[in-house]
This record gives sequence, C-alpha cells and structure tokens, in this order.
Amino acid sequence: MDAKFHPAMVAIKTGDLERLRELIRQDPTLATSRSSTSHPTLLQCLVLSGKDLPNKLELAKVLIAAGAELSGPLGACGSCDNVEMAELLLDCGAAINGLGGWSPLEEALYWNSGRVVDLLVRRGASIQNLRIAAGLGRTDLIERFFNSDGTLKPEAGTINWPWGDLHVIQNSNFDPAGKQQLAAKFSSWTNDRQSIINNAFVYACMHGHMDAANLLLEEGAQVNAIPGGFDYSGTGLHYAALNGHRAMVEFLIQRGADIHMKDEKVGASPAGWADYGGHPEIRDYLNASETGDLL
Repeated sequence: MDAKFHPAMVAIKTGDLERLRELIRQDPTLATSRSSTSHPTLLQCLVLSGKDLPNKLELAKVLIAAGAELSGPLGACGSCDNVEMAELLLDCGAAINGLGGWSPLEEALYWNSGRVVDLLVRRGASIQNLRIAAGLGRTDLIERFFNSDGTLKPEAGTINWPWGDLHVIQNSNFDPAGKQQLAAKFSSWTNDRQSIINNAFVYACMHGHMDAANLLLEEGAQVNAIPGGFDYSGTGLHYAALNGHRAMVEFLIQRGADIHMKDEKVGASPAGWADYGGHPEIRDYLNASETGDLL
C-alpha cells in the first residue's frame, strides 16, 4: 500500500488495536482512502493479511466505524475463506451480491472457499447465472438457464473471473507483466454457448457435483475443454483432482477425461494438480491410471 498507510498496516498485521484506533483518530480518511498499490483499502488488507489475528473483528470494527467501504472486502473474504470477517461485514451492511459484475459468491466458488460459500448461500446470496448454479450443484436451477430448444437464456450470463475486464485489468495494481498476461487471457475468451457451458462444467467439477457435471455433459459440455474464466487454466479433471474429489475424478475418467492433458499455466497434469492440492491418494490413482494399474 501507499506510504501513508504503512503505520496502520503495521498496527493491523501486529494486531495492535489501540495503535490503530489512535491512527484513525488522527486521520479518519485512512479508513476510507484507496491505495494505488497492493491492497486497495486498509479493511481489505485486514481481511487478507490479518485472517489469523485473534482480534481481527475488533480491528475491523474500528475501520468500519470510520466509514470503510464494505463490499470490496466482502469479496476479498471469498478469496481466502475468511468466514468470520464475512459475517461481520454482512451484519454491518455489505452488499451480499456485490456492486455489479463479479459477486462475492462467485469469488468464494472460484477460490474454493467453502465456509464463505455456505455463509453467503445461507444469508440469501443470488444464484444469478449458470456458473454459480453449477458450482453449487443446483441441477434444478441449471435446467432453468436453458430454453426448450437447448439454447441458453440470457440469464445464464457470460464468462467472468475475479480480475474484471480489460479496463479493470489495466487500472489494477498488477505490475505490467501481470497486466499483460491477464489481458491476453481475457481477450482470448469467446462467450458462445459452448464456452459458457464448458466454463460452468469446470465449476461443477471443482466442487464435486457429479449430477451437475453430468447434466452439463448432456447439454454438450466438453469433458476435456480448458475454458476461459480461469487464471490457472485447466480441465474439469484438473480442478476435481486439485480439490480432492475422488468420485468426481473417477466419473470424469469414465466419461473420457484425458489424464495426460497439461494445464495452460504451468503445464502440469491432473496428477500434478492433485499433488499440489495435498491429495496423494488421487495423485497415485491418476498415475496408476496411466499404467493401467488402477488402485
């Protein structure tokens, strides 16, 4: 963050409640101002960097009382499964569906933040597109996004992700190389029916919802597609392996998933993603599948 925020950042990261109170008393705009680098606000810094502080809620209340913006930090809770902070922000009036575009629920689904997903659904977050319905395994709602002739309704939405469009990317706090990489990915997307269904299919796979994945396959999802909408661009099998969904992994292989495919970010196989995700049993299963010696 910008230099003027540094003393408050130190207070936040060390859990120094009295020091933070004094700094905000001296300059209340610290709670409402936006930084040009790194975390945009102090409250978002607290959400992301102070997740494990025992007094994080008390620190947050100091910033909230001084007028800190709530909706951006609520979205940030979805990126790190900070459910206690998310609940406080909702109680204080944060917009549960965000302020347009990418929602806190989508953020939580993208990052596999299960506790925040559960909280947002319980508190009434909208299931406003095909991607969310697939990530939640809501086959009843998935069906409603299709017309009787199989075409998608406009409400199915378009492909999206946490980093916004080209304008948002170019005005973000990423370095030039990071902006270039994200912009290239965004520019490569197409929002035709096939791409939107493939994107939703990966969400179903990453959260282990076999019925939803099967329904989307019946609607034409491609089991080995690497769709737009992801920084770490992989197949449904990659994401199922990463998140430890053994039954989904087996289901996808039965449906023709290619265990040898490499992702487009780091060039790793589904077995490599399983290993990175801390699921050696799935890694070993996938490696055994390559040799025909299934576990």
